[in-house]
Amino acid sequence: MSIGSNINPESNINFAISKLEKIFSKSEQSTKHQTKPEGFEGDDFINLVYCGNCELAFNDLNDQLKRIEDLSGRDRNVPKFSSRTLDVDIILQLDDAGKIIFKSNEIAKYNFVSEPLNELI
Repeated sequence: MSIGSNINPESNINFAISKLEKIFSKSEQSTKHQTKPEGFEGDDFINLVYCGNCELAFNDLNDQLKRIEDLSGRDRNVPKFSSRTLDVDIILQLDDAGKIIFKSNEIAKYNFVSEPLNELI
């Protein structure tokens, strides 16, 4: 997953990781990267990539991630490119055969996703 925040980022990212640790086993994470906002003016983001094993189906996991965002106070009624308490997105997963399935085009599009991911692969 790609995790990012620019509203109380240290606190919100630590909150997300504490929740993810209850869902995932054998997890690891990249270092935190400070990045400028893309597409709007605002405070810098802290971004990282978090990987782990999980038994949940994709849709169930995605629902859990949205719940974590909501618990952090995420406002879904603001423009797409705006400050946020927490953004947690599935960027890739392995299928049962170990094949990588890309779930997001953000990997190639944004350095704040690709650079932390490169630390883990």
